[in-house]
Amino acid sequence: MIKVQDNQRILFIGDSITDIKFNRRFRFSIGGANVYCLQVAKALKKQHKGLKFFYRGIASNRSYHVYDRLTKDCINLKPDIIVMLIGVNDAWENYVPEQYPPLMRPLEPHMKEIYRRIKTELPNAKLITLLPFLISTIEEKQPFHIVLNQYIDKLNGYAEGNADEIIALQPIFDKAEEIYSPAILARDSVHPTNLGHKIIADAVLEKLK
Repeated sequence: MIKVQDNQRILFIGDSITDIKFNRRFRFSIGGANVYCLQVAKALKKQHKGLKFFYRGIASNRSYHVYDRLTKDCINLKPDIIVMLIGVNDAWENYVPEQYPPLMRPLEPHMKEIYRRIKTELPNAKLITLLPFLISTIEEKQPFHIVLNQYIDKLNGYAEGNADEIIALQPIFDKAEEIYSPAILARDSVHPTNLGHKIIADAVLEKLK
């Protein structure tokens, strides 16, 4: 559990799921304009004064993109708490290599260096790592689970001993699918609806109480 205090700086970093502009731009097709990081921020603002939030999600980012912009979008911001969700695009790039140039920048060295720099340069920062997920809305995308699960295992391994909290989102959404139709959680299996984002936000807030 991570203690939130007044006047702290909280950073959300990742790919399209964290990208507020992306989700607002495609809100009519994906239904997810109320991004999880905004929901987390709204809840925390009710309990704490002077919190400052930074949103650094960029659509289509892989781990190496976050590595490339880590100084500008993380280290220089001096956050007290970091929430990071990355990895699904790395897995997808490996799943359909014919759609992308040859994979020259693999996951492992970039994730290890991201964690090393955060621990070295932001020793007092608390880090929550979210692991990627796939919702079963679209049948044709379900074979992607085979590759994604391998990447989730790798990402979990890198996070262990480096992140203060690890949130495995796949089992959380698997449980949610017992209650809700998959399309209510993510219309395209990948990008959450507002309800899907709420489920992520609730999981993050559980670690911040």
